[in-house]
Amino acid sequence: MTNHNEPTKAEKLANILAGNATTSMTSATVQRSHRFPLYYFVLIENMAKLANCSVSAMINQVLEVGVDALYDHLPEDLASQIHSVTQEQINKANSQVSQKVGKKK
Repeated sequence: MTNHNEPTKAEKLANILAGNATTSMTSATVQRSHRFPLYYFVLIENMAKLANCSVSAMINQVLEVGVDALYDHLPEDLASQIHSVTQEQINKANSQVSQKVGKKK
């Protein structure tokens, strides 16, 4: 459920890109290789430059914004299924990473 008193994840990322905010996170990671359409890669790379962060960190931010937006349009049972984590998935974690995104102007 969205709290209308707090900015959305999309609004937070927009503030980061505008140089008005920063964020950081630490989480378990799973290394994956993915082929992006060039158009989306260029957008993400340019956003990473604006936010003074790695492309990997920006991909994580964009995924977080998209998934958050999707949850608002899913029935609760589907959202629960997507959000569940299995032991097999936990076992795939191969490292931990800390990422900082943004640089206030």
